[in-house]
Amino acid sequence: MAQKNYPAAAVVLYKPDAKALDQLLSPLDQNGRRLFIFVNGALEAEIEARLKALTNGRLIRSAQNVGHGQGLNASVEAAREEGFENIVLLDQDSTPEPDIIERLSDRFAELKRSYPQIAVLGPLLVAPSGENFLPQKYLWRTSTLNEPDRAVDFVPTSGSLVSIQAWMDVGPFRSNYFIGSIDVEWSLRAWSRGFMCAVACDLQMIHRWGPAVSAAEAHKPQILRQADMRNYYFFRNAVDCLKLSYIPLRWRLRYATILVGQIGLLMCSRRFSPPLRALLRRAIADGWNGRFGPIPSDITIDS
Repeated sequence: MAQKNYPAAAVVLYKPDAKALDQLLSPLDQNGRRLFIFVNGALEAEIEARLKALTNGRLIRSAQNVGHGQGLNASVEAAREEGFENIVLLDQDSTPEPDIIERLSDRFAELKRSYPQIAVLGPLLVAPSGENFLPQKYLWRTSTLNEPDRAVDFVPTSGSLVSIQAWMDVGPFRSNYFIGSIDVEWSLRAWSRGFMCAVACDLQMIHRWGPAVSAAEAHKPQILRQADMRNYYFFRNAVDCLKLSYIPLRWRLRYATILVGQIGLLMCSRRFSPPLRALLRRAIADGWNGRFGPIPSDITIDS
């Protein structure tokens, strides 16, 4: 029986790498900890066997990929139905320490005594040594929190301990975003409704942000590493975020400047190729006009 004095954990899977998945699941599958796994589409036989070996896992399946946001919401709802108060959300490319959930939970409880409206607390995500991944970027806020805890504009999904009551009050994750900017939008929505989002900077977790590159490309910006499909989702959802009235104007102005720079960098790197120009135009138009869901089938992508 799962221990409800500590949070459940959850991960959304889509074509996971077997080795990376084992690095994620092995530390979690301990101490009677409940683990919710949302499966987006078919899995390889090796992955299926690994999931069947879990001691306290609950699989939630979708025949096709319905997106990261819907998988997160289904996992949180399942944990709520089983009586959990908090849940730790993880990405399939993270490697947690065996006690990270308990340490996050203890810190969250400590913070909640002084800040009852804390919605989410994440660990500090760090890149694995020697694998040429970029470090996660954070947008820190000025607050009354004492180090090593810091308030932040948004908490990245992986490793984030989410209050299920806050999730109900703020509202579910944007499932129509499909993937990308889901944690950004939800955190900023939480701030707008009086909640706090924070990172425990002394609790670190290895996270592989984006695709791996060679040592020669170790400093390559993330926007140049991503496949066209991910860039479509990124720009589309980011444009929608710029329209949201509950997101502060100072944040929208800063984000718009960053997006313009990223578009320019991407265009120059690809020598203004016609397919890229078409993809960016479509992403911006879809974000502005509120067309979401999976990437349209008529878009030409380099996946």
